[in-house]
Order: sequence, then structure tokens, then C-alpha cells
Amino acid sequence: MRLLSATLMLATLGLSPAFAQQDLTTDAAGAANAQVTIDPSAAVSAMPQTANILTGLYATLATVELCDIAVSDTVTTAMDAHRKQMETSLSMDEATSTKAYDTVRADVEKTGVDCAEGSTDRQQAEAVAALYENSGAASPAPAAAAPAPAATDPAAPSPAPAAPAAPAAPAAQ
Repeated sequence: MRLLSATLMLATLGLSPAFAQQDLTTDAAGAANAQVTIDPSAAVSAMPQTANILTGLYATLATVELCDIAVSDTVTTAMDAHRKQMETSLSMDEATSTKAYDTVRADVEKTGVDCAEGSTDRQQAEAVAALYENSGAASPAPAAAAPAPAATDPAAPSPAPAAPAAPAAPAAQ
């Protein structure tokens, strides 16, 4: 799927100058009389990175489900939380989210996911599950409990001043 997207993007970028050259050959009278129609419901060809990541997560979840791959409750909880976070950032409601997942799951089924032990599809799904297991994303800390920035971070707030030290005794002469 990524190869197809990359190919289409390169083709679009490669053809854009050719179309731009054709537009330059129109006469001034034709350009002055041209009408532009804006369709706010038109599909946009560029997807945000979050949508691409969410699509990959949907594909992984579908593979886990279709191949009956055993994952821990920790992984399931982390994946569900990440999924909800991305769906929310993309302003997806429950119906849209369900439809999107069902569409990706159908694509995974259609492409013929290989559920055999040791297969590439299974290994990739298990690798993603392992990332969620090992990343600490399974139990995200609340924002208030986040660790303080390192002292070398220029954006870090300066530390609180230390308590004043007791005055030193005068040096003996």
C-alpha cells in the first residue's frame, strides 16, 4: 500500500510541471473569463501522519484478531488507549472509527493475511505488540506526574534557589 501511495505521489509531482506549462499557454482573455469552483466536500489527497499511524495500528489490530495472536492485557490496554488518542486527534466519532477499522480489517482479510507461526505478517504484529509491552506506553503517567526536564534542557525552568547557607566563620589570622 505504501509503494502504491509513493508511486502515485511521485507521478503527481512529476506531472504537475507539465500541467502548469499547459496553463501558461492560455491567452489573457481566456484566463480572465475562467471560473473556479471550490468543492468543500472534495477529498484531500494528503493524509496527516497520525492517520497513517492509525491505519497501521488498525492493520495490526486486525492481524492480531484474525490470527488469534495472544497479547497481554497490558498491550491491549495500551493499544486501545493509543487508538483512542489518535482517533480523537483526528476528530473521529465512534461510528467513523468503527467504519475505518472495519474497512482496514476487510483490506487485511482481502490481501490474505498469513497467520502461520513464524510468518512475516505474524512476526510484524508480534513486534508491534512487543513495542507496546516494552515502551512503558501501557501505563502512561498523567501529565502532572511527568518527570522534570533535565538540567541541560535550555527550556527547562530554573531550579528553586537553595536554602541560604550558614555564614562561614571568619578565617583565623
